[in-house]
Amino acid sequence: MAWVTNEAVLADLIRVRADQQPDLDVLTFEHLSLDGGATPDEVRTYADLAENANRLAAGLIARGMAKGDRFALMARNHPEFVEAMIAASISATVCVPVDPRTTGDKLAFMLANAGCSGVVCSDGSLEQVAVARDRTGGIDWVLVIEAGEADAVPLDSLSATAARGVEPIAAVLDTPAPTVDVRLELPSDPLQIIYTSGTTGDPKGVVFTNDRFGIFAMTGLLFGYTEGERPYTGL
Repeated sequence: MAWVTNEAVLADLIRVRADQQPDLDVLTFEHLSLDGGATPDEVRTYADLAENANRLAAGLIARGMAKGDRFALMARNHPEFVEAMIAASISATVCVPVDPRTTGDKLAFMLANAGCSGVVCSDGSLEQVAVARDRTGGIDWVLVIEAGEADAVPLDSLSATAARGVEPIAAVLDTPAPTVDVRLELPSDPLQIIYTSGTTGDPKGVVFTNDRFGIFAMTGLLFGYTEGERPYTGL
């Protein structure tokens, strides 16, 4: 059955808005929390989000990600985090957001328990990802946001073993791709697995569906936001 556009689904919501308001700067990632504002904020329009997410979706599929396959998403506040979530919705894969402070056995457990095939991470998390990857196996690829974070690991400093399948995410984002058809079968297909803190035992994964995000799209009405207002939030 062919997919029918559904704005309750993140992939379609962004594409519809990109057609309606392509140049609206809908997303600003402020750098005050990253480096005290030493570098410029990162801004994305709806058109930017749609294009970058499409390229990432094509990149996920090119890396063998089938419907329902899972990848970890481990980064501080960067626009690629949002773009990777949209890409997961387009490609019908499942992203697993992980607190970038997670290390050691806990990180290895989450990657293995979720059955992650790949990781999208920032360079400040690359070292702990490499350690966890060595412990768990099963991680075929890693896309790195080279943001120059504290404790960043340069890609060219990795050993041959650690560097297997590791690439800068910019290589994917810089590669034009034909429009990827949304591969979802149902709006209730899973989009995320979010893990509990695991303070009293191993973390437990909670599955969230694609159509959950349609509810969040309505929060502007619930809170009475008007056109041009900009709510502040954190990932």
